[in-house]
Amino acid sequence: MSRDKYSRYDGWSQLLDEVQKNIGGGCKDYADVLSWAFEVLGINYFSYVYMGYLPAESDDVGIVGNYPEEWVETYKSNALHKCDPVIRRSSYTSSSFFWDACKAEDASLFEVFELSSPYGIEQGFTVPIHEPGCAFGSMHFSSPNDNTDFKEIIRANSHLIHAISFLAHQHRPTSIRRQECQKISSREKECLRWVSLGKTYDEIGTILGISERTVKFHAGNVMEKLEVNNIKQALTKAVRLNWI
Repeated sequence: MSRDKYSRYDGWSQLLDEVQKNIGGGCKDYADVLSWAFEVLGINYFSYVYMGYLPAESDDVGIVGNYPEEWVETYKSNALHKCDPVIRRSSYTSSSFFWDACKAEDASLFEVFELSSPYGIEQGFTVPIHEPGCAFGSMHFSSPNDNTDFKEIIRANSHLIHAISFLAHQHRPTSIRRQECQKISSREKECLRWVSLGKTYDEIGTILGISERTVKFHAGNVMEKLEVNNIKQALTKAVRLNWI
């Protein structure tokens, strides 16, 4: 059957313009605009998810969309993002995928699917959007299993779905953006880079022409700004923030 049957909207540029003009503002306006846009395409349920770090290391997750509130609350309060196979896959791929792809992974991860099923969240499609470091957003579309047209609707409108998803990521509400760490100075970054290469504080002092005490001072500032307890943790976090 031709995909034209499932293509619900011909005015691509007009729809994108409307989204871009109206998507700014708080979570409610954001969700309302995207709900309208995706409904035009024949997609009833969506959720945008933002994570500042890898799923297993994130204590919180930003979620905006029109999924049932009870499900979102259950998901967040139980930190289900840590074991969600869809989020897990989104964290390491930039390619969009149907949720069927997750079923080839560890069956022990399917608890989330079992919990979401009563809310009509059974089959789905996800568009991951990555940033420098480990931060990433992902746009999720879902439907009950009895909606046999779901996949064809996604395929027929794929380009527009991806375009809107990227706009949504760029204009996500401030409340779900990652809280930025204090920026480190060029000297602090320089010291951190030499630490990453295995140099001791004494050796770094010699290389930079400063005292070991000064190197330790810069290292202490870095740890404080990154809110970590030691220099190894600082290195790990700096790499994930794409600072070094």
